[in-house]
Amino acid sequence: MRLEFYGLAENLLSLSNNKPIIYVSNSGNWGDALIHAGTVAFFKHFEIPYVELPVTHSSLKRNLMLTKAKLKNQLIVLAGGGAWCDHYSHLGTAAKNIMDRYNFKNIVVLPSTYDKPFNIDGFTFYRRDEYESKTFMPHATFCHDMAFFLEPLLLTSVPTKAVANVFRIDVESKGKIQLPEDNYDLSIMGTEHDGIFGFFDYLSKFETINTDRLHVSIGASILGKKVNLYEGSYFKNRAIFLSSLKAIYPNTEFKEYS
Repeated sequence: MRLEFYGLAENLLSLSNNKPIIYVSNSGNWGDALIHAGTVAFFKHFEIPYVELPVTHSSLKRNLMLTKAKLKNQLIVLAGGGAWCDHYSHLGTAAKNIMDRYNFKNIVVLPSTYDKPFNIDGFTFYRRDEYESKTFMPHATFCHDMAFFLEPLLLTSVPTKAVANVFRIDVESKGKIQLPEDNYDLSIMGTEHDGIFGFFDYLSKFETINTDRLHVSIGASILGKKVNLYEGSYFKNRAIFLSSLKAIYPNTEFKEYS
């Protein structure tokens, strides 16, 4: 798995011309915090200097940072995730605004899922699966979701509960099952900039995790849990399971609804 991350790091270092990159972080839920934490860990590990620009920054701060970046010819790096799919459009909109207003010709999109083709001059795309995203974006380079860069965690306590049901209650739910009475949608309990300790701490209490949340499954897999990852409203979960989870985490299985 590290091989793909080495390739990504080499490309960023080459494109940045020894200047700090501008990392445009995405807005999202607590699961997205794993992407953010993994991305920051990646930058630090490979000694890639960066300045973070949250996509939610005020327009004044954002415009000032981007104006300076344009003058210094800095590389823009957009956070990875699902923001290039129909369910969400804010990062794609932000990218278009950056291109239109500042005429940047050097933008990298970190590993993401794509449900349609994009071919934008000046963009270098990375995809996080080798299935549907590859079909839509064959010119994008594969690299694992940035959350996978988080180091494996050693458990310091024995699980005290058998099963956690962590199913989503939003637009990405498949809607095929009645939610268990003890369902707890962990990801909506925080945001992308919250610390990840509480996220892992909750999952560590259980032996088995049932979920249709991708980053719950990634976090639980990192912890070495038995994970049943169910399909969501589109192909993302299955595609990333087959591209990354299946080969690395034998205790993680993919489940389809009958």
